Amino acid sequence: MKSSRQRFAEFREKIKKGLLDKDRLGEKDGRRAEGDTGGRHGHRAFADYKIKRTKRALLSEYRLMLRGYYAPVTVLLSLALLMAVNSLVMPWAIKILIDYIGAGRGLAEYAGTNWSGLLPTTALGSLYWLGGLLFVSALFGVGLDWIRLLAQQRLNFRLAGTLRQRLHNHLQRLSLAQLSDYKTGGIVSRIMSDPDQVVGGVQNALINPFGAALRIGGALLIVIFTDWRLFVAAAATIPPIIIVHFFLFKRLRPLWRNIHDERSMLSGRLTDTYGGIRVVRSFQRERFESKEFGAGQNTMIRKQQFTAILGRLLSTGWGVFVPLMVVVMIFYGGKRVLDTMHLPLEDPNRLTVGKLVMFQTYLLMLLGPITHVIESIQQLQQNLGALDRVVDVLEQTPDMPDKPNALALNNPRGELELVDVHFGYSPDKPVLQGIDLFVPAGATLAIVGPSGSGKTTLVNLIARFFDVNKGAILLDGVDIRDTKLQDYRGLFAMVLQDVYLFDGTVAQNIAYGRRHATREEIIDAARKANAHDFIETLEKGYDTIVGERGSKLSGGQKQRISIARAILANPRILILDEATSSLDSQSEHLIQASLRELMQGRTTFVIAHRLSTIMHADNIVVLVDGKIVEQGSHEQLLEKRGVYQVMFTTQFERHRDPTLERIEWEKVG
Repeated sequence: MKSSRQRFAEFREKIKKGLLDKDRLGEKDGRRAEGDTGGRHGHRAFADYKIKRTKRALLSEYRLMLRGYYAPVTVLLSLALLMAVNSLVMPWAIKILIDYIGAGRGLAEYAGTNWSGLLPTTALGSLYWLGGLLFVSALFGVGLDWIRLLAQQRLNFRLAGTLRQRLHNHLQRLSLAQLSDYKTGGIVSRIMSDPDQVVGGVQNALINPFGAALRIGGALLIVIFTDWRLFVAAAATIPPIIIVHFFLFKRLRPLWRNIHDERSMLSGRLTDTYGGIRVVRSFQRERFESKEFGAGQNTMIRKQQFTAILGRLLSTGWGVFVPLMVVVMIFYGGKRVLDTMHLPLEDPNRLTVGKLVMFQTYLLMLLGPITHVIESIQQLQQNLGALDRVVDVLEQTPDMPDKPNALALNNPRGELELVDVHFGYSPDKPVLQGIDLFVPAGATLAIVGPSGSGKTTLVNLIARFFDVNKGAILLDGVDIRDTKLQDYRGLFAMVLQDVYLFDGTVAQNIAYGRRHATREEIIDAARKANAHDFIETLEKGYDTIVGERGSKLSGGQKQRISIARAILANPRILILDEATSSLDSQSEHLIQASLRELMQGRTTFVIAHRLSTIMHADNIVVLVDGKIVEQGSHEQLLEKRGVYQVMFTTQFERHRDPTLERIEWEKVG
């Protein structure tokens, strides 16, 4: 296990070699970048197949994102305009205070004879008038800022919510093949955390620069017209800062992208750890998990600190620039004040003390918006890093989309046929080869075989969680790839060996496949699954919270709730994958009649280890190494004295060692 120091050293080395952003660029066929092992000790990201995006391409995503939000954006830009104009009042008032009121003159003299009837002529009256104007301006600015904050928050919340929903909806459309290689924590991080970072880019890429540009433009015009020579002298200090910023900006986005990926990896690790907490406890790996999480967290902290230091260099540049500019203004501006002192106060070539103070105030006012823009650009690198990850998801095309002329399924019979089906999760490792099966509507097909023979893969293909690599699966004579996926999936209910219950009530879990079921229908399904009695003993009965993945229930209890869920769904096609594996013999016996009733008239696929559950199946298929080696009824297979007979004999010879079953299967394999 690498320490956080070693991991950070590798991170620094990649930065030096310019490899950091290349690590996430892989082949378009979905292969990982070299050296990425995936799993708990590596990154698995949606970016493995993608090409690198330019900053312009990412910024164009914001334009698409803001469709439908033009009104609130217009309000925010209008508020920015009003705030920019309002901010220009203070320096102008300072100039009048020094040059006119300080010299005993009134505002009327400053404004000219046309305004003499509206403005005070005395210095004291002008002071009161100017003070009132500044007070109103301050209140107006506070009010505008308050409205801006509310409008910005409302826009951010709505944008983030819309983006989360869009991500969630898109992920729901991806196939299991596309989702199975990604950490759950990484997906959750993309949906819950990244949108908040992304919407900040609207402020940093549009609102802040627009408001800053208005303030900078207004202040620049006033400064240039006040004394263009003084402005040129002060502006000579700007080019070095621009060079430093350009050098640092292009390095920040890949760094923040890497930090986002590191955070996703940590989220995934936490999901693994607490999802499998019983395994962690049983193997006494608490200290190991804490150490691994600590190392990952320390690595992320080191990366954050390193990136923050680079970002801080931008502010440091301004820290050097501001004093230098002030020194230039003091010496050059002071000399200009002395050189033009002999000119009349109204002469445009004269640089008065008031003008110099106003000039310096406006120039320093420039620094605020410029610094704001710099900080916005720095934060925008984080926003773009998060947006890059979000677009990775949204650009991933579902590999099982409905065809344009996909057929709707209206009351299908449920007859299924597999024709020369081949399938493998990777091209060089076939799982199923040459599968030919015909299952009449309402018939029961049992699938048996040793572990790893492809039983679960076969029913996953039938449920169209994956598409076949070769061959076809036909429903009532129609290729299932030509039907609407949602219609086809709606025909199924599944009871799996690895039961998954959601963190809700017992009733909610039973009714998951039929959300509007009545309480009476839920109870009836539970009775048929032999679950009602134990549910009634729970603290709140059907309203008892089962915990994450049903952690508050035993394995057998979870299995019976899963069976009740399938019964209530009333499917056309039923898949039972070791449906009674977690039940004791008594409970299994009690629900067999209910299962047979459920299977009556429905096309049913049963994967079972206990042959007692499949002896009455219409057809039994024996899979070995992804191929059908035997099929027929229970009696027919016993007469063949082949693989099935070996399994049957092993299970039902009472006095044989249980380990012999595994040995027999190894002989068959």
